[in-house]
Amino acid sequence: MYKLLEIVDGHVTREHLLNEDVFGIGRNPGNQLQPDNASVSGNHASISLTPSPYLDDTMEVCVEDLDSTNGTLVNGKQVKKQLLKHGDMLALGSLNIKFIDEQALALGGTRILLQEDEV
Repeated sequence: MYKLLEIVDGHVTREHLLNEDVFGIGRNPGNQLQPDNASVSGNHASISLTPSPYLDDTMEVCVEDLDSTNGTLVNGKQVKKQLLKHGDMLALGSLNIKFIDEQALALGGTRILLQEDEV
């Protein structure tokens, strides 16, 4: 299960489960997360879940900026489109969100490394 935590002054204020193919963030109606925050565009960003081409029963989670006015940052770097990993911090204007991957959390940070064939 994947979720987003809204963070204000270091405290979680709201939690949003990602259980749809596309999760919209912006002030306009129709977005799943509609913050009352003027620094967030009407259709600011989307988060998509797609099946992983590498691991069965695993999803890839990607954030995409929708040409917002104030941009989308992942861990302090402005991005247009970026795969998310557990613990990533997103900033959409002054809205701060933490991405949680409960499967990675349950594994205690274990990572699966894919080794490329040697030449």
